[in-house]
Amino acid sequence: MENNKNIIDNLDEKYRTYLEDEGKWLNEGFKNIFIDGEPSKNNLKTPVYLMLPEEIREYVDQLFLEN
Repeated sequence: MENNKNIIDNLDEKYRTYLEDEGKWLNEGFKNIFIDGEPSKNNLKTPVYLMLPEEIREYVDQLFLEN
């Protein structure tokens, strides 16, 4: 569970500028790309994920490979 929280914190920190500028539609940050805010490949909200820039999608994929 702690690893999951780290994924969201990692994304929020790394892409803070994106969230402040173009990513305001995510409201509460990258927690919103996951069902119930629980980060896992199975909980990924695919339509929301696909709205992210390619760089961020690739980074999300990389985080799941590491865990």
